[in-house]
Amino acid sequence: MSTAKPPSTAARTPQRSNGVKRREAILDAAAAIISETGIAGLTLHATAKRAGASIGSMYHFFRDKDQLLDALRERHRQAIADIIGSLAAVTPDQWIAMSAGDAIDCLFGKPIRFYADHPFALDLHQLHEERAADAFLALVESVMTLRLGDRRGPDVARMLYAISTGTLAFALDHHDTARRALVPGIPVALTAYLLTQEATPA
Repeated sequence: MSTAKPPSTAARTPQRSNGVKRREAILDAAAAIISETGIAGLTLHATAKRAGASIGSMYHFFRDKDQLLDALRERHRQAIADIIGSLAAVTPDQWIAMSAGDAIDCLFGKPIRFYADHPFALDLHQLHEERAADAFLALVESVMTLRLGDRRGPDVARMLYAISTGTLAFALDHHDTARRALVPGIPVALTAYLLTQEATPA
């Protein structure tokens, strides 16, 4: 006889404002637990206690830990997607006219700050596995192509992406002192690299 666990259905989405607030409080509590203890320390009971919710309220929204983690992942995906979407308002002429520092801050500033403020997000998924990663890299490639041309732009974009994601992952994997020292330096390093590339004849 099979003992396989039945597939988890989607978490319940609240329709009323009070339900939305309770669900968000539960997700905030889960994120705080992951930030402090890692995914291994996350349980429905611990999350309910942290959120000041009853276990019945927990099960109303999330049947199991997997559903809770999926909801957190989707929350982070949407946050990054919103950041990328906000950059669509920048016109090609504006990207070209920006200084190297302004272009880097516009492209990378908000995503870097998001992961710096939500380090537990990297415990839920790796940056290169994030569904929004392809869209973000495509955006960086399009901007660098505008600034440097078809031949050099994509390669420079991929290097900028590799520097930013690699350094960010390293910084967030270490204690707060390293994080505070490394994260602010990422845009500085990216700007220095872009300035060097833009000063190099095509």
